[in-house]
Amino acid sequence: MKKIILFAIIFTFSLNLFAQTEEIKSPLDGRNYGVVYDIPATKNVTVKTDVPYAGNLTIDVYSPPNAKPNDRFPAVIFLNAIGDAPNQMKVKKWGIYSSFPRLVAAHGMIGISMDMDGGRIQENLKGLFDFLEKDGVKYGIDSTRLGVYAASANVTQGSIYLLGENVSKNIKAAVLYYGGVPNSAFRRDLPVLFVIAEGDMVRNGQQYATLWQKVSESRAPWTVMFASRMPHAFDAFADNDESRRIIQQTIAFWKSNLEPVPQPSWKPSFAREIVASSYDADSQKTADLLSKWIAQNPKDVVAYQQYGRVLSQLRRFDEANTAYEKALEYGGTDAGIYLGLAQMRFGQKRYEEAAANFAKAIEGGARNSQVYGQLAFTQMFLNRNEEAIKSYEKAFEAGIPPGANTRGIAYYNMACAYVRLKQTDKAFEMLNKAVDEGFANRNTLETDEDMKPIREDSRFQQLLTRLPKNTTSN
Repeated sequence: MKKIILFAIIFTFSLNLFAQTEEIKSPLDGRNYGVVYDIPATKNVTVKTDVPYAGNLTIDVYSPPNAKPNDRFPAVIFLNAIGDAPNQMKVKKWGIYSSFPRLVAAHGMIGISMDMDGGRIQENLKGLFDFLEKDGVKYGIDSTRLGVYAASANVTQGSIYLLGENVSKNIKAAVLYYGGVPNSAFRRDLPVLFVIAEGDMVRNGQQYATLWQKVSESRAPWTVMFASRMPHAFDAFADNDESRRIIQQTIAFWKSNLEPVPQPSWKPSFAREIVASSYDADSQKTADLLSKWIAQNPKDVVAYQQYGRVLSQLRRFDEANTAYEKALEYGGTDAGIYLGLAQMRFGQKRYEEAAANFAKAIEGGARNSQVYGQLAFTQMFLNRNEEAIKSYEKAFEAGIPPGANTRGIAYYNMACAYVRLKQTDKAFEMLNKAVDEGFANRNTLETDEDMKPIREDSRFQQLLTRLPKNTTSN
């Protein structure tokens, strides 16, 4: 019932809004208000009105000041994806749709506002971009560099076009203001600036909450901005510097994606390509690049070290071992070489060699909590329990992050070492600290052979009461 009432209120508001003719201009009619950002050059923008693009539908073209006949500019189209009501003020005459294109033109691009037949939205959007591709040059438009703006209700149909199969490939950037999250799959080839107004959180908060997950899953080039303290339609109604800064960033987004990027003075570097790849997640690609580099630079110590690391990630351990040994042969002393060898040896269950290399890595400067913890765990496998306890203590000094799978596991492993050393009091002290950190693996406590000597102790049963029943994993 509440949804029906809400719809009725919105529909009534819409009828009241469109019931006003173009001549009736109350200060409370939101259509009167233009963009809240201005610069002096807007006064010098030229406008060509009512250019036909599809039948009796037209566009208004706002050109930069002092534009010459042979100049070609990128263009931003302010989408009308709701349609124009018969015999009423056209959307392109509203304050925001006549001032924002002018502001864009003042920044060196062409701004375009448009008519729309509300019954043929997708057909007419396609017709508009077909027209721009064919005849845009007549109006100084570089039709290969197009951006769009869709706001509020226009986002729904605008997004259907932008994310659909028939979209113009010349659209290089889209700005979506205070609208709903599109249902279609996001494109990886279309940069989008999506601005959420805080005032819309009551209506759209749930879909906004899942937006970033959808962006990250699709790997889409989206920039999501939260317009704190901003109402719906802030670019027309929020007359303050916070709103103006968002508009500044919006214009910068269009210019960044539509104007040529200044090219550097240097030539492309193969080495830089390898470094970039090494910070990506494609180990095979990095390995291929490093193999090629080593063929050209057969004594590069750093290359062998990095090659060993990615080969280990690919579980090509024999080749990784050869790469690390080459790094040492050519004078490498970096702690990362020994750390790589240590981790590889541990994976191969060659614990003596692993411990020796962990120690060398620490000696070489790799003194973080993770390396100390890995050394301690290796020492546990070697039954060097006193050494393991000291290594864990150093790991805590270096700052093991809090949590069940970090500090909790470390305390549990220390407890195991103390049980092996028959230091029962210290073992229970560590176990209680592990539980304090969130360790809750009851099954491990009840089945781990290291815990067997202390299970008959009353303190063990007391410890179990702190854990949930049937918990088998952290």
